[in-house]
Amino acid sequence: MNKNLSHALRVVRAALVTDSTDPSVAIVHALDGARLLVDPERSYGPVLDQESPAGQELTELEQQALAWDAACQRTREVAATIECHVGDHPEFQSLRTDGDQVLVALHITDQTQWAQWRRWFGIRHDQERPLPYAVAGEGYRDGVRVSVLAYNLPQVRDAAIKRADRPVELDGIIYDLSRPQRDARGDVWYFQGQRAEDGMPLLSLDGRTEQCSLANLVTQVGPLTPVTDASLTQATPVTTEGGEVA
Repeated sequence: MNKNLSHALRVVRAALVTDSTDPSVAIVHALDGARLLVDPERSYGPVLDQESPAGQELTELEQQALAWDAACQRTREVAATIECHVGDHPEFQSLRTDGDQVLVALHITDQTQWAQWRRWFGIRHDQERPLPYAVAGEGYRDGVRVSVLAYNLPQVRDAAIKRADRPVELDGIIYDLSRPQRDARGDVWYFQGQRAEDGMPLLSLDGRTEQCSLANLVTQVGPLTPVTDASLTQATPVTTEGGEVA
C-alpha cells in the first residue's frame, strides 16, 4: 500500500475541522501545502518532501527518491573518475551520465583496443550487442553500470578477417594464425595446424614441443599481437609430428 495514504488521510482530517465554508477547497489547499499534489507546471511527477518532520517516518516514495538521488550522485562521481583516467586516450570520444549509469562512446581503429577497453570496463563478449556501425556492451566501474558504444568495431573486425590468411575468432577478436603471436611477456608462439578435441588451436613456443591452447594463452599471457617480422613469420620451429626441426 502507498504509505502516502496515511499522510494524506491526516491532512484531509485536519482540513475538515477548519472553519472553511467550502471543505473541498480547504482539502485541496491542504493537500497542496503538504506536497501531495502534482503541479504540471513544475514537475513530471508527485512532489516529494524528502525532509519529513522530526520523528516522522519517511514514506516509501521518499525513501526511493533519496536512494535515487544518492545513486545519481555516485554515478556522477564515478563518471568524473573515468574521464580523468581515460579522457586523453585517442579512442575516447565522449562521456555523460544518464541517471544511475554512465554512457561512454569510443572510436575503435584496431580490435586490440576493444579487447583492452572490454577488460577495463568488465564487458563480457557474450553480452555484446552488435549494431550496424558499432558494438554495444555493458560493464561496471566502482559498482556503477557503464554502457559503452564502440563505433567502427564491426568494420574493424571485417577488415581483420579479410586480411588474415588463417583467421580464428576468439571472444570477438580475430587472430591470424598464419603469423606468430607475441604474448604480453614478449614470448612468440606458433600455430602448426594442430587443434584440441574441441577445435581450439594449439600453439607452441619456438623450439619447444609443449603446446598451449589459444584460449589459455589469451587468458594467461594475453593480449596477443601478431608478429610482422619476416624472419619470424617464415620460421617453422616445430613439425606437425611433434619432432624438432634440425
